[in-house]
Amino acid sequence: MMRRGVFAAAGLMLSLTAASGAEDRFENPARCAFGHHQIHATLRPDPGEGKQPMFEAVDRMVLLHEPGVPPSLPVPFLLNRHLDIRRVHASTPEESIALEWEAEERWEPCDFWEKPEYPELSGFEHARQVNLLLARPGRYDAWPESILVAVTYEGVIYDSLKPPPENYQRGFETTSGLIDPRGAFLSGGTLWYPQRFDAPSTFQLTATVPEDWMTVSQGQRIVPESGEPITWNSPQPMDEIYLIAGPYVLREEDHEGIAIQTFTYGNDDEELCRGYLDATRDYLDLYGDLIGPYPFDKFALVENFWQTGYGMPSFTFLGNRVIRLPWIVKTSYGHEILHNWWGNGVFVDYESGNWCEGLTVYGADYLYKERESDQAAREYRRTQLQGYLDYARAGRDFPLTEFRARHDASSAAVGYGKSMMLYHMLRRDYGDRAFWNRLAIFYNRFLFQLASWADLLAVFEEGTSRDLGEFYEQWIARTGAPVLRLAAADLRPRSDGRVDLAFTLEQDEPYYTLAVPVRVTFEDAEPENWTIPLDGPRYEGRVTLPQQPLALEVDPEFDVFRRLHRAEVPAALSQLFGADSLTVILAGDDPDIAAYRALADEAQKAKPTAVVADDGIVLPDLEKGGAWVMGEIQWIDRLRGLLPPSLEIRPDSFRLFGQDYDRATHTLVATLPHPRDPDEAIGLLLGADADPLPDIWRKLPHYGKQSYLVFEGTSNVAKGTWPVGRSPLRMLWKEEG
Repeated sequence: MMRRGVFAAAGLMLSLTAASGAEDRFENPARCAFGHHQIHATLRPDPGEGKQPMFEAVDRMVLLHEPGVPPSLPVPFLLNRHLDIRRVHASTPEESIALEWEAEERWEPCDFWEKPEYPELSGFEHARQVNLLLARPGRYDAWPESILVAVTYEGVIYDSLKPPPENYQRGFETTSGLIDPRGAFLSGGTLWYPQRFDAPSTFQLTATVPEDWMTVSQGQRIVPESGEPITWNSPQPMDEIYLIAGPYVLREEDHEGIAIQTFTYGNDDEELCRGYLDATRDYLDLYGDLIGPYPFDKFALVENFWQTGYGMPSFTFLGNRVIRLPWIVKTSYGHEILHNWWGNGVFVDYESGNWCEGLTVYGADYLYKERESDQAAREYRRTQLQGYLDYARAGRDFPLTEFRARHDASSAAVGYGKSMMLYHMLRRDYGDRAFWNRLAIFYNRFLFQLASWADLLAVFEEGTSRDLGEFYEQWIARTGAPVLRLAAADLRPRSDGRVDLAFTLEQDEPYYTLAVPVRVTFEDAEPENWTIPLDGPRYEGRVTLPQQPLALEVDPEFDVFRRLHRAEVPAALSQLFGADSLTVILAGDDPDIAAYRALADEAQKAKPTAVVADDGIVLPDLEKGGAWVMGEIQWIDRLRGLLPPSLEIRPDSFRLFGQDYDRATHTLVATLPHPRDPDEAIGLLLGADADPLPDIWRKLPHYGKQSYLVFEGTSNVAKGTWPVGRSPLRMLWKEEG
């Protein structure tokens, strides 16, 4: 391993010269940038009774200016308002530089960007702006182009955990940063070190922590021969610097020169860690073959004491319950590893939209389903389209050029779901080999550089006659999705036994240029598949078939990103979570009415929700929004016409797909079609008793694609979807089978 002293002596001076040529760093009002950070921090998570956890640090930064910057122009940066600067020292290789600093209670985005995107700047309530100034500006004609600045500061960092802003599927408790006796989490957003919004930079981090703690960050873990603290060295430029610490046990192995590691709290986690180490090898091999060499020296699984699912460069930060879920290592874990190629390897040019989340979903979550079975992959595509239908309704849809990060279910439906489907369409168009080859070229060309949607599509255009400008305009720059309709389909038998098929496929405005898969099935012959071009209001097709068909199906495998028809998908919980408003109908005489009213209060925190007693509303009132029917109420009789044949509710039990459940011990959650609006749904919640209801309610967003759920206590024992009706994109002439 690299010796710490070698880098400490030479690293900063190398950065002074190597980073100074990055002119694009200076496209900001101050015309300056931080080119490198060398930080030594001290964490005291338990300083003594009655005292708050303390934090101290010194950050030796390389401050770069373009030539000719006036000496009177300040250098602004942000620091956590709970940290106080004690000293600032600066020098060049030739002389010491006298600097002063001014701390402002508010920060001004115009000091960092020529044209700030104010809607993107929430979450900096804990920021304080500090301006560095030359103490004697008259001595200089301009700011020196390279200065080594050391800032010493200290304070308390403890932002208590908060629930997610909206209760949706991937919501976790959040904090801007905290140092706690259980562990420490500091990210760039914590502002625990001087921050500007410059291009990514390299860093070296050393942290003094309690004797039984370990630190984790990006880069290579450097263990000194003496008893000095561990150092993390990142020669690769990073958007932000993480400092994670806690009472960890480290397990480490080598995989073809890459250190694969687990940092967990328990000494008895051998089997758990063995599974993650083996999975890390498999994922590194998978993506190394598909895309290119892994870009870092290590990959680590790091356990957290609250529930998170974060992916950082060269490590992932997962909650202590999350890592013990049996499916995580086979699904989400690979997703976080792939982010080291997309997002942490090739950086996202956020100003033009985030292309990497959808690509990571496609190369991980979707690819695993594809390897499982064709049916699993088809169901995954349908689920993504259903999520877009339910969550990205009018007023909540937006073009992918505006997607930065997921913050609720609607943004996830567009930034993850829609984007993932675009990659699927590109792969179908280019073919499997060419698709992955071009992604490999993109990765190799833009590794540790910013890249945009335009950069990615330009790689796909290279060496071909294709112009993906229209693809960009209709799928990335435009909001919305096409709506297809099978307007007509007629058969005419021929004298030779063959059959002529004429059909008309239409789409609503605005029109898209599409390659639409079409399939015809037969009773005793293989299906026939072809793709039709649709670039206007309609396509009129004619084809001769070898025999009488069973059915004509348009996009039967859900390969095209489009707005689904309601008949193509079952009623699901996602309709309720995607509704603009809700009505909660409570049982006035249910013994657990207080528990249901508490759930209604939770619903009101997320969206406009009317709460009424069951005798205060009738079916015609349910014209807008979704509805929840909660408790043992007379409404059950009035809902019987909406219940599917597979669900039967009795006084003491209910039957679901032939399985009987005792209502004294089981809770039923079911979605039913809305009597007046097919885009809405009615949720039915019949609880066995009040105790498990709060936990069940918190779990429901994780089951958004499901039509029904059965819980025994708080454990889910049954889930599934109702059968789907006849699609308006399917013409059936004879029942199959």
